[in-house]
Amino acid sequence: MKKVFLVLLTIGCCALSVICQESGNQGVYGRRTQRPNPSSGTIYGTEGKDLVPVQLVEAYVLFNAAPDEFVAVFGIAQEAPTAVESNQKVNSQIEQFLAAATRLGVNRRDTYVDMITQNRIYNFGSAGNDNTIREKLSGFETKKTVSIRYKDRALLEKLLRAAAEASIFDLIKVDYVVADLSKIRSRLLEEASTVIKQKEETYTRLLGLRFKRNAIIQESYETYYPAELYQTYTAAETGSVDPNYQSGARVVRERKSSTSFLEPLDRSAFDVVINSGGLEPVVQCTLYLKVRYSLTP
Repeated sequence: MKKVFLVLLTIGCCALSVICQESGNQGVYGRRTQRPNPSSGTIYGTEGKDLVPVQLVEAYVLFNAAPDEFVAVFGIAQEAPTAVESNQKVNSQIEQFLAAATRLGVNRRDTYVDMITQNRIYNFGSAGNDNTIREKLSGFETKKTVSIRYKDRALLEKLLRAAAEASIFDLIKVDYVVADLSKIRSRLLEEASTVIKQKEETYTRLLGLRFKRNAIIQESYETYYPAELYQTYTAAETGSVDPNYQSGARVVRERKSSTSFLEPLDRSAFDVVINSGGLEPVVQCTLYLKVRYSLTP
């Protein structure tokens, strides 16, 4: 019995990179990370006696969502000879910081102090005249974090100043909070469905193809927060040292500072972009929708 094979190839368009003269240091020194690409040339194969040709139609949609609020997380750590003392020192810093935050308009209900760890600290010291160095308990360390929720983006600068005045210098992260992701996903599905139908109509009008929708092959939602989209590069040219020059000489290099910047998702990869976005970081929500059609006579 003969077997009939039909292989359908989903072919992605090749994106041409355009490099401007105004490239900047990032274009010269930066390393680009792999960007999301849900359609990666997947090969579909099927086999059967009464095989019906099928067509796959896809849509890729982006929604730039402005955050409804933010959560800044600060880290505090203190050492002391006893556990009680280290805990008291941390609490004193936190109270000073939260008092300042309250004066800035932050409600105490929008703050949370999280106990991270309390551990022993060991150091080395001489044990006597036998030339032995022994490890001994030298104190305790307490670590806590303070989370502050706020809506005004400009408040972060004031919180940083208040934290510094309380000798808190560790801003761990700033979370972007979108209150209703389900509403955004519903909008994405509506837009992706519209794209699918428009492509169906275009193929029918231009190519004379007749379709019948029969299945959703893929429905993939992704959410990208600003912290995931920052890139880092170091712009510097380092010279080389001739190995024959003053053999055995110690080479001391200067510290090169690195630069971080936000690189949002490439708009050209999407069929539709909802809310083009401005200069400020946003939460980027995507939907990749792929629908299978039967080709009818």
